[in-house]
Amino acid sequence: MTVNGTSIVSASPEAGGASARGGLYKVFSLAFRYPSLEIVAFFGDPELPEALAQLPAQEEGALVSELAAYLRSSAFREDIARVESAYHALFHLEGGVPLYESAYRGAHEFQWAETLADVNGFYRAFGLELVGERPDHLSAELEFMYVLALKEVCARFEADGKASREHLQITWEAERAFLRDHLAVWVPAFARALRRRMAKGGRFYKRMSAWLDRFLQGECARFGVSPSATAVSPTLSEAEEELACPVSAASGGAVADRSSAWGDGLGRWEIPEEGEEER
Repeated sequence: MTVNGTSIVSASPEAGGASARGGLYKVFSLAFRYPSLEIVAFFGDPELPEALAQLPAQEEGALVSELAAYLRSSAFREDIARVESAYHALFHLEGGVPLYESAYRGAHEFQWAETLADVNGFYRAFGLELVGERPDHLSAELEFMYVLALKEVCARFEADGKASREHLQITWEAERAFLRDHLAVWVPAFARALRRRMAKGGRFYKRMSAWLDRFLQGECARFGVSPSATAVSPTLSEAEEELACPVSAASGGAVADRSSAWGDGLGRWEIPEEGEEER
């Protein structure tokens, strides 16, 4: 199985590690998108657990084995059959768990505005602009880390030289900073809130959030970082409720969410022709 034409299994140990991490970021990103028919088909594809099983066995080995076993199980088939109703019950109904980082960074407008601006700054530094949903959505942030992991793979395969070392350093520092300043800050609080809200039929999200939390703990250890801030209990201010609609594209018009399967990883991103890496 490939991601954007690139095999998720690599012969190079270092590139293979980045490829494995990227594959997991992609899986978790899709797990927390709205469960469209394409998303359900992706997780129900019998090739997915086999592709996961081929990932280079590193720190994520046990997690990958558990995830692949679950995707082959009858419990998964029962869970995925109810995944849409579970999604609404957990995330959309009154008292639902927010899927947006801003909800975990404080109740004041300047706090969520600062979060959105910083997340967007990371995206734009790599020539990317999200369309179809808010930039601080969990799925979008995870997909951005998937993109960075693929950039790391490419940088490791480049010919030796100053340019390749610089590309690798830029990518590595961006991964480290985005993890430290964003995902590591709020995903643990998100996972705790989800456990408290857990209802019958929501086992898919309970499992995925627990594995994601565990995976990010491993990422923090790998990059040698601790969260740069402390998350708060999730809140949703009036201003955030207004932001819950899809964000506008660069052209000024709202763009509908284009759900993607494994091989269409950038389906909801715009890539300006002159986008440059600045971080």
